[in-house]
Amino acid sequence: MNILLKYHGLNARAFWQGLVEAQLKRLAGLVAIASARVTLERQHEVKPAFRVSAHLEVPGPDFHTEASDYTLQAALLKAVKDLERQIRARKSRQVDKWKAKVRLGLLPGRSSLAPTGCRA
Repeated sequence: MNILLKYHGLNARAFWQGLVEAQLKRLAGLVAIASARVTLERQHEVKPAFRVSAHLEVPGPDFHTEASDYTLQAALLKAVKDLERQIRARKSRQVDKWKAKVRLGLLPGRSSLAPTGCRA
């Protein structure tokens, strides 16, 4: 997994790099992430001051999120939770589609619409 980390309004720190990598590795257990672009931003005139935006490149449509909070760690946690919610929702939809095909007997390699085990 390739991670591109950008900073706006704050200085790069090894701690933040490690925090982002740890959170993304946790998500990599749910989906194959080809690359990730994460932006950590501090807005001086805006409350809450910290904003995290992330873009995950995965097979199929990519995942995007933005989150803001009063600390960088809290904003990052919100962003990761939203990405996890998106990933789990997509997996759930895929499983539901597969189950519907099984019930109808429309699996690849089957020419009949009759459920398996039925004789015509």
